Amino acid sequence: MMIRLKNLPVCLPVITGIALALSTSIAATAAPDSKAKPNQPNIVIYMIDDLGWNQISAAKATMGTHTAEFQTPHLEKLAKNGLSFTHAYMQPNCAPSRAAVLSGQYPARVNNGVYVVGNLNRNKAPGISKQEAKFKGPEQSQDVAAAGVTIAEAMKKNGYATAHIGKYHAGGHEGGDATLPENQGFDINIGGYKQGHQPVCFAVEKKSKWSFPGLARGDLDRFAKPYTEAYTNKNGIPTSQVGKAKHVCDALADAMEETVGKLHAKGKPFYLQLHAYAVHGPVISRPDLKEEAKKRSPNKKKNKAELAGFITGMDQTLGRLVKTLDDPNGDGDTSDSLSKNTIIIFTSDNGGTHFDNNPLSGVKGMFTEGGIRVPFIASWPGVIPANTVTDRMVHGIDLYPTCLELAGNKWQPSKDIHPLDGESFAKVLRKPDLKGKRSPIFYLFPGYMDVRAQPCVVVVDEVEGKRYKLLYFYEADAWKLYNISDDIGEENNLIGSKPKLASQLSKKINAWLSQKHSTWKPKYPIIKKSGESAGPPPVL
Repeated sequence: MMIRLKNLPVCLPVITGIALALSTSIAATAAPDSKAKPNQPNIVIYMIDDLGWNQISAAKATMGTHTAEFQTPHLEKLAKNGLSFTHAYMQPNCAPSRAAVLSGQYPARVNNGVYVVGNLNRNKAPGISKQEAKFKGPEQSQDVAAAGVTIAEAMKKNGYATAHIGKYHAGGHEGGDATLPENQGFDINIGGYKQGHQPVCFAVEKKSKWSFPGLARGDLDRFAKPYTEAYTNKNGIPTSQVGKAKHVCDALADAMEETVGKLHAKGKPFYLQLHAYAVHGPVISRPDLKEEAKKRSPNKKKNKAELAGFITGMDQTLGRLVKTLDDPNGDGDTSDSLSKNTIIIFTSDNGGTHFDNNPLSGVKGMFTEGGIRVPFIASWPGVIPANTVTDRMVHGIDLYPTCLELAGNKWQPSKDIHPLDGESFAKVLRKPDLKGKRSPIFYLFPGYMDVRAQPCVVVVDEVEGKRYKLLYFYEADAWKLYNISDDIGEENNLIGSKPKLASQLSKKINAWLSQKHSTWKPKYPIIKKSGESAGPPPVL
């Protein structure tokens, strides 16, 4: 069943920011220490692009809502060996989520400032075109500021080697080269650039040279040669692909294998961002995976099989990651295995945008659950209890403080210069049934994104054992309230029946927006008639 946009609250949060280059003059709460603790784990964050919450076949992670169309056997195994988070959140689209992970901050912080891809005046919805809208969106950043402290810079201060592979998107715009990965704390950068998607999914031959035209700065071109028999045998790919053009998922895996070897050789623990271009459009699967998907899909739409095959392709990259960690030099001897001292965190940068996200409401770009809830699975053999699940809320901004705690918190950025909005879930990894809840998760979106989002503020919080979402829409000067514990599809607006609860949550929004700190500079919609800021929503 396709999503009916007219029945959904159009509130895209493109919030968050991508952290920046750490100056040696920046104050810190502790002096840097180049000696890593022996028990510091390697950390790999494998982030998929535009993957829906339940477009995977890991049953516990999707609360049993997935369908047989999507098959991800390696991810199933990762979940069986680790912990599934059923209530994980990101920003509603690409760049803001990546900025949030890099900075550990909401976009209201000056070092983040990334609310949406592009700009905040992408009006297209009926009744709120640029001419009809009551407000206009303010100026925003597209890059995490170079003056900030990225997660990579912080991990280096904790004794880690660092690398980024794949999509970046939150640098290289107004901030220039200073905001690209190699200048933001990453020792190795393969494919990280300002662009938001892969222009091609297959390598192309031109003048006897193979490349991925237009992809980043040509970083993956050296992995672009066609499939060979040796390659397909090694990686479990059908021999029918021999001689055919290399798919971008496999090129990304090739870059990963090389990078893990280099990081391991440094003799330090490492932090690796493996950020897939899949499954952002163009959605084109490796041919053999598409044919497999056709056999199990009742949906005859061409793109459904393409998507399912594309998703299986990114799952195969996960399989190669696990294999590489178990045998980093590929010699068949696993005595040098990194697996037992490596945590893998798998997630997506926002909700799905291809087809629907049922039973969740809405798609990428919206503040409904379908736009912001994402798959989230963590595995660390011998440390994270196997085949466990938690409904504790987490957000992308939580990865930064979590990684610092896993690294031993030997060094943290100064709270005066770069405060973190996220909350560590490191203890939950070891004890999934740990009591206590996360603080509310907030979203501020001061502009417009086609038909999916308009100026709004959102809070998701737990009250007396139930999760509620309160939304305020500036254009209508109206509120909506949903019990997302009992109403996962957000069909029943409770604003009229629970006034005290709505008031309580509106006060939390006001307190969050009104906090005082030199780095806290929230941006609001601009009133067209007066040119003044609309400011925070009223307290109910």
